[in-house]
This record gives sequence, structure tokens and C-alpha cells, in this order.
Amino acid sequence: MLKRDEINDQHSCLNNALEGERLFVMLARDPAAPVAIRAWVNERLRLGKNAPSDAQIMEALDCARRMEEERPEIAEARRQEKMRWAEGAVAP
Repeated sequence: MLKRDEINDQHSCLNNALEGERLFVMLARDPAAPVAIRAWVNERLRLGKNAPSDAQIMEALDCARRMEEERPEIAEARRQEKMRWAEGAVAP
């Protein structure tokens, strides 16, 4: 899920977390993220917490796939941002 969608969705994992509950966020630019997501899916299925057709599982697998597809775009955007900073632009 995109950051803005996660924040705006009142039913998202982030917004359903208890006030003192720990969270772990993975970014698409981390090459380990899709592997970790797929491992989480496999464990959820092994534990019987989900079925392969559950929306939560399908969303997770789609997220892993999209992370892999979008990583080159993210890397290029970060490179461009660093170039602007090096040229004296104000950091966001």
C-alpha cells in the first residue's frame, strides 16, 4: 500500500494498531522487503491464519510484486533528489 493510502485508510494495519503496539515498516527500496513479505504470507498460510485467496494475502503478494517492479523508479527518484541537494536545493 502506498504511504498516503495507508495513512488515509481508517481500516489499515497502521490505523488499527493499538496505541502502544509495535509496528515494523518495510520500504520498497529495500531489496529484502518483497522476500520478507512472501515469508510472512507463507507463515500466515502455514499457521492457518489465512487462506491463499484472502484479500490480505492477495494484497501482500501484490505489494511484493509491485515493490520489485517499482524499485528502479524509486532508485532513480532518490538519485535525482540527491543531485538537487548537491546543487544547493533545499532538502524537503
